[in-house]
Amino acid sequence: MENKKILLASLELSSVTGQPMYTYNLAKGLVEAGHTVVCVGLHIEGSVTDMIRELGCVVTSINTNKWKGKYDVAMIGERIPEYLDGIESKHIFNICHSKDNADEPIIDDRITRYIAPREQVSEYWQEKHDIKFDILPIPIDFDKFNAEHKQSEFYTILAPCSRGDLRKPMLLDLIERSKEPNVQVVMVGNDYGGLKGVQIPSNVKVYTATTNLLPFYQVADEVAGIFIGTITLEAWAMNIETSVYDEKGNWDYVDKPKDLDKHNYKNVTKQFLNLIKYEV
Repeated sequence: MENKKILLASLELSSVTGQPMYTYNLAKGLVEAGHTVVCVGLHIEGSVTDMIRELGCVVTSINTNKWKGKYDVAMIGERIPEYLDGIESKHIFNICHSKDNADEPIIDDRITRYIAPREQVSEYWQEKHDIKFDILPIPIDFDKFNAEHKQSEFYTILAPCSRGDLRKPMLLDLIERSKEPNVQVVMVGNDYGGLKGVQIPSNVKVYTATTNLLPFYQVADEVAGIFIGTITLEAWAMNIETSVYDEKGNWDYVDKPKDLDKHNYKNVTKQFLNLIKYEV
C-alpha cells in the first residue's frame, strides 16, 4: 500500500492510560508500515507524547492549525466534533474507546465508520444510536513483555491504572483483598482522587505512573484491571493470571484467549488499513 497521510486525533496523548497507549501502538504500526502519522490532542506534553514523537510522528495541540488539512484517513477519539471542521478526508473514523459519556459517538454525516475496541462497547453505543461498528482490537507490542517472572515474598496483585472515580470500587475491593494472609497489592498510576480519604494499609503499595511497567509485571502473581483492556492483554502476554472487574467492583478470573495474537499491534495496523479499502 502506498504511503498514506493519517490523522489520529483524541482528547489526550500524555498519560500512561489505555486510550493514549492505543494511539501509541497504532501509530507505531502505521509508521513501521511506511505511513505518515499526525497525532493531535487537547492534552499533550506527557510521557506518552514523548514516546509518540520518538516514533517520528508529528504531535500537536488541537489549539494550533498545524494539524488541519487533507488526510487519506483520519480517526477521531472521544466526543470532539470540532476535529471534523479542520480536516478533509474520504475516510473519517470515530473510535469510541469505552461506555463513558466522553466516548459517545459523534453523530455526523462526515463520519464514514464507527470503531470500538471490543464488542461490549460497540453493543452499548449501537443500542443507543442504531449505528454499525467495526471492531479494531486494542493493539499491543507483545515483544516488550517477553520477560521471565521473578519470585516475590508475597502473593502480589498488581493494579496498573489511574486512581479515579471509575475505578474506585475496584480499588476499594483490592484494599479488602490485601487484608488476606500473605497478600500484597501494588497500585501504579496517576492519582485522580479516587481514594481520597481512604486509609491505605501498609501492604498496599502505591506508585506514580510509569511508561515501564515490566518490572512490576515480573513480580506480579495476578494483574487486576477494569474490563478487558490494555493491562489485561499485557498480563496475558506474560502468562500472568488476570482478574477483570466491572464498574461496580465485581470481578472474576478470566483465562487467556487462544486468539490473543489478534491484538498484536502489527495485525491491528493491517486491519485498520484494510478498512479504507472498503467502499464507504
